Parts: sequence; structure tokens; C-alpha cells
Amino acid sequence: TKHNPNNIVMPTIALPAKPLGVTIHNTDWISVSASTTPAEQYTRATSNNRMNDVRVHFYVDNVCAWQNLPLSLSGFHAADGNGPGNTQTIAIECIMRNSSDAVSLKSEDNCAKLAAYLLNKYGLTVENGLYTHSDWYSGKTCPVYILPHWDKFKAKVQKELDKLNPKDDSPLYRVRKSWEDKESQTGAYKELDNAKKACGEGYKVFDEEGKVVYEPTSTNKETE
Repeated sequence: TKHNPNNIVMPTIALPAKPLGVTIHNTDWISVSASTTPAEQYTRATSNNRMNDVRVHFYVDNVCAWQNLPLSLSGFHAADGNGPGNTQTIAIECIMRNSSDAVSLKSEDNCAKLAAYLLNKYGLTVENGLYTHSDWYSGKTCPVYILPHWDKFKAKVQKELDKLNPKDDSPLYRVRKSWEDKESQTGAYKELDNAKKACGEGYKVFDEEGKVVYEPTSTNKETE
């Protein structure tokens, strides 16, 4: 929006503060020199007005991603006019030449990482925030190389999303009078030593399965 020397037509509708989701597209691979990447050249082609009326937020290849539009602005990519695809979703064009070679699959992996980042940024999930171009325009088979294994791609995105939100599976040690007496609990601790320090007379430390792992006695009090 601040670098438009060729005065190409730009979208004017603002993207919602919380977009509806992320729309995945495929565009074909192009041969480029070793000093650049397909994502860069698609971006330059857009700026030079060689992409007709296509305006997307990101182009992704096997090396990197190039951002074309700010995330505050809608795009021209879903073929639904002022519908929700264009005006409420972030567009990613994944540059591939087929569904199987190593370069294409690396592009797909990078696309999954970027999609997960965006879903996480806006508090969206794979099930309620990840779309295909075909979701907005049934006359278009897109993303053509990813659609045949869309469920696997969704799983890739979910895996990357899980990395951004790791679950803490550390056990908790609970200080209670008895395992059944939940009302007596004075605290739950990740570190056993901290649970022991908080365990007063008449209380015990229980593990996740309700087994006693520590009970204060006159002997261990003197030791401590």
C-alpha cells in the first residue's frame, strides 16, 4: 500500500480485526535464478501489474514467504466479490508444481507453518478457521495440489499449531488430608519438593493417581 509505483488497483475493504480465517490456494511453480525465489517473483509480478487482478496476502515457496498485503486489508483471491472469502479471510498462495515432489512438499510444509501462525495469532482453529478457495467458489478446484490430501494438510497445520501452544503434561502433587477429602486441599504443585514444604501436620502429598508420596513425620521434620 505504501509502494505502488505502477498504481495497480488495490483492495479498499478493511479486513476484520479478527478475520474469519485463512484461505489456502495453489499457484504453479515458476523457474527463477538462484538469487531469488518464486515467492519473491510472484510478489514482484503483482507490483508490476502482471498478476491481473489477483491480490493475496502471502506467497509461499520452499524457501520463504513474501507478504503482499497488510493484514488490515482484504484481498482479491476468492472469486466471491465482496463475499466473506475476499473480505474476511487471509489468503496464502502456496507455490507448487505437483502433490508429491520434495520441493512442492517443502512449500506445503512452509504453508502449513504460516497458516498455523496466523490461526494462532487470531485465536482460530483448524476446524473453524482453515478454508480452501473452493469453499468460496465451487467452480474452482483450488488448492489443486493440496485438495487431494486436504485432511493430511489440516493435520500438518494442527501439528504446527500444537507447537505454538504446547500442553503442559507435568504431574501435579496435591496436598490434602486424604485423597477423598478434596475440600482439604491446600495446594497443587509441579515440584514435589515444593509440595513437601507446604505439607503441614495432618496432611499428605498425593500424586496424580492418589497415592501418598510424602507424609510429614517427626523424623523427616528434624531432617528438613
